[in-house]
Amino acid sequence: MLHYSFGPWSTFRYVYPYYHRKYIFVSLGGYWPLSYSYRRYYWYGCHPYTWYGYYPIARELQGGTYNYYTYNYYNDDNVVGSASSQVIGGIQTVDHNTFADIREKLAQQAAEEPAEVTLADMYFEDAVKAFEADNYDAAIEKFAEAMALAPDDIILPFAYSQAFFAKEQYSEAAEVLRGTLANVSPEKEGIFYPRGLYPDDDALFEQIDRLAEKAEVYSFDADLQLLLGYQLLGIGKLDEAVGPLQRAGRDMENAVAATTLLNVLEKIRAENSKVESIKQ
Repeated sequence: MLHYSFGPWSTFRYVYPYYHRKYIFVSLGGYWPLSYSYRRYYWYGCHPYTWYGYYPIARELQGGTYNYYTYNYYNDDNVVGSASSQVIGGIQTVDHNTFADIREKLAQQAAEEPAEVTLADMYFEDAVKAFEADNYDAAIEKFAEAMALAPDDIILPFAYSQAFFAKEQYSEAAEVLRGTLANVSPEKEGIFYPRGLYPDDDALFEQIDRLAEKAEVYSFDADLQLLLGYQLLGIGKLDEAVGPLQRAGRDMENAVAATTLLNVLEKIRAENSKVESIKQ
């Protein structure tokens, strides 16, 4: 919120997204479903492109006339005065002369106000707070209640699976993950990873390390391999994710889910290669 003073008068103005609290999700090789107007995802959204910490910090970019702020650290937007916007690695840069793309996005955002708060939104927020407090039992319960009220939401189950994972209920986490992957199209929506549920990355990495140790001992357990591959993919360890996903793929029950994740992994690799070739 910004406060303006004009002599004896003053006014407040919200700055989009005034309802945004923090990022939770990362979209892996896909897109955020733009049709989703649920308030919970305006509160806790998806970070674009890749993850830059628990609370990504907007960086200021200078244009010819105006400055603007962006969460895009993926490519170099500091080139000012380009004749038109460009596409780099599949990402459109800003036209610094006209800012037409920024104005267009702001107009779309203003026209697409989030839906009114629902009981599912409230359960989701309670689950997020419980997860941050390491109360994973409560998070599991609240995510389940939110899912029951919003059965068509394809993103909620990823957070639900993560709560089981954090509680070290690996079989349950893998079961939810399998069912979730069966209901999404990676080419359309993408795969989501709820990295921002944690107050810091260290807690997440410690949990992944414990899962990795167990998966090494019980290498025959395809559920552990699937879950480990998903976790490694979610934090960007693509090379390390391949082995567990391939082992999970040898199991009939996990084959479809593992193949889906491997396809997403290869898509991310291809996109990363394009970006690196442009940089060189």
